[in-house]
Amino acid sequence: MIKNVLTTVVRVFILSLSLTTFCSGVSSAAGQQSYRIPFLGDGASIEFRSEQSQDGEGVGAYITRVRAAGSVFVDVYEAEGGVTPEIKSVFVNGKKPKKLFIIVTWAADSPSIGTGGSIYQVFAYDERIEKRGTLLKLQQDTGLTKRFGVGFDGTREGQSVTYKYKNAPAVKRQLLEWGYK
Repeated sequence: MIKNVLTTVVRVFILSLSLTTFCSGVSSAAGQQSYRIPFLGDGASIEFRSEQSQDGEGVGAYITRVRAAGSVFVDVYEAEGGVTPEIKSVFVNGKKPKKLFIIVTWAADSPSIGTGGSIYQVFAYDERIEKRGTLLKLQQDTGLTKRFGVGFDGTREGQSVTYKYKNAPAVKRQLLEWGYK
């Protein structure tokens, strides 16, 4: 009986860990990681690559295996204060038009002033592709990106602060409240 319970607990843990890894995207910028995503056609993937930026190591995002275009540049998330960004979540929401959402965080620790936590930003992109010279680029929905704003989660100068949009379910709930479908 105890053996069956332990086996079930281990299986549930492994399943939840697998699902968390898929939904959370990339845990760090090191190397290159690719995930299938239902955006810009069947078979497309989103790929994250380490890219050097002015302030350190950034993360570049690309939609690959797009039928008509091959590869489409999404964005580069720059290092802030020498801190490499971390991709927390990547998901698609909506029917027509679909939107691609990428939640990015940067560690923000300064113990000398009682501050420790993460800076969050939600980036939203349309299905539209712009051509800039030879580069194909996904168009950012700047209005929606600005609505989510930039937020801090952790302790700021000794006070606890919470950012509401740290994960896909929170963003999706807010989109419903705003009337996005």
